[in-house]
Amino acid sequence: MKTYYDCIPCFIKQTISVLKMIDCNDTDCEKILHTVLQHMSHIDFHLTPPEMARTIHRIIRETSGNDDPFLDEKKRYQKLTLQLLPQLEQNMLLSDDPFKSAILLAIAGNSIDHGVYHDLSEQHALNALEQGLHLPLIGDIDQFSHAIDQAESILYLADNAGEIVLDKLLLNQLPLEKTTFVVRGGPILNDALMADAEQAGITELVPVIGNGDNTPGTLLKYCSKEFQEKFKQADLIIAKGQGNYETLSDVEGNIFFLLKAKCSVIATNIGCQIGSAILYHRD
Repeated sequence: MKTYYDCIPCFIKQTISVLKMIDCNDTDCEKILHTVLQHMSHIDFHLTPPEMARTIHRIIRETSGNDDPFLDEKKRYQKLTLQLLPQLEQNMLLSDDPFKSAILLAIAGNSIDHGVYHDLSEQHALNALEQGLHLPLIGDIDQFSHAIDQAESILYLADNAGEIVLDKLLLNQLPLEKTTFVVRGGPILNDALMADAEQAGITELVPVIGNGDNTPGTLLKYCSKEFQEKFKQADLIIAKGQGNYETLSDVEGNIFFLLKAKCSVIATNIGCQIGSAILYHRD
């Protein structure tokens, strides 16, 4: 999937948002902005947005001296979703179709995304989660269910901290003994790391591994050999979020993408409205 020029303003807003978040002084702010803008002036527009973000956020981290600018935000949304989990799980279990509800809540959690929502607030997240069960789901649930039943090995590619708490609801609908959960290999935006998976209680359910890279998606060429081998051997890959869609939608494999379409580029590529809950499989 190729990127478009209208992704570029998003990266500028993203950079400014991070600088405000870490309370960067004026001198460092100017230095970081100059460096990011200089990089973007000769950026390859055929790169996926996550690959662009990989470099831009490395510049921010290295120049600011802050290895994980989103650490406090990740903790905040992990705490919020853990508090909401019992009620959301109850709603799921009381629904007419708990499997479909688990999918919808896992997708609703995809709204906890600092890469798209630069001024993400708790109220925005709460609204998205409350509405999650009421969104129409675009995709073939029966096809997804059949793929799960047939798979001997399932790789579940996580996205954001906070969101992964809701992934537990869907994980519990899967054959846990056949499932491996995957987080990022290093800090990037508010993407989930091993510590977040531990806090969410996912390490108590299934094996959890890092992919060896800190792209806000899954760029196989940068991932560890261990992860690449698991990816190749998996019968079924469940990939959460826009970043994984942008980096894996052209990759061969039995991949189901679960995401909320949060920008026009993704919505146009999939052929849906912005805000749609998507269960997508490339046939």
